[in-house]
Amino acid sequence: MNIKKYFAFCFVVPAYGSISIVYNLRVAETSKHRGLESFFKKPSFGIFTPFGTFREKYNGVHHSAGGGLFTLLYSPERYYLRVDAAFARVSSHDRSIHFARTQGDDVLFSGGYSPRTSKKSKLTISGLFGIPTHKDTSLEFVQFGYGHFGLGAQVDGTYFFSTNRNHTFRWATRLIHFFPRNVEARMGDQRERFNYGIGNLADIFLALHMIRKLHSMEAGYDASFFFNAKIFPHFEDAIKRANYIRNSFYGIYKYRFFIGNVASYIACALSYGFEPTPKTVGNKRVITTWASWGINF
Repeated sequence: MNIKKYFAFCFVVPAYGSISIVYNLRVAETSKHRGLESFFKKPSFGIFTPFGTFREKYNGVHHSAGGGLFTLLYSPERYYLRVDAAFARVSSHDRSIHFARTQGDDVLFSGGYSPRTSKKSKLTISGLFGIPTHKDTSLEFVQFGYGHFGLGAQVDGTYFFSTNRNHTFRWATRLIHFFPRNVEARMGDQRERFNYGIGNLADIFLALHMIRKLHSMEAGYDASFFFNAKIFPHFEDAIKRANYIRNSFYGIYKYRFFIGNVASYIACALSYGFEPTPKTVGNKRVITTWASWGINF
């Protein structure tokens, strides 16, 4: 690649990136009910989650997304099946570049099994499969969804440390591999094709959950690691932007109630995160807020 094209590429990509809500482990874990809350008696849930996320990068670029997440969950006593789909208006701006568009997130299918453990603990082993709903255009502008097929596994658990089972410690760990695909980007006055793999996503999640009558609160921490990104022809700048470490802290409040004979809940949550690496093009702060309305049927 000649020098002219290289600098054209570097000019384009400051606004690039991907935002996904279906792969947000904090949102996923705070909408779980697999035998953890006795208020819900039936196995199926429909959940709608409006959300907004705002990101400020170290280089001064701002990304944002606002939209809705739809979840269907079937959760008998020992296993579960779940599908998540979302849409959002994503935007990016700095001093010279302003861009916005509406897109769908990847569609995420997940399912798991809970083997028998002790009365004070619960363990679930899950598989995850993500399907992109559009091409990966992240090398040019911000997009909603990663735009790659994803395949992964998750192990999560709950420990009940009170006799009435209203106080729990929750944890989860997962690993997802995203398969490479061909991606196009404008290089100067023409378009170039790259074979781009965004790599692997790993998470470690820890939380404390407390229930008091119809109210519950939860606070937790999530460490996310995106690593092993590859692109051919090679561009180090793209690799630096794809690989990151993110620390996130969150809190959520939930209220459970009945609509006639149907058990339901509403929830609101706030999360704050930052990326210690990459220091030059990573996110200086990531603020995400969401609310949920779930119906048990």
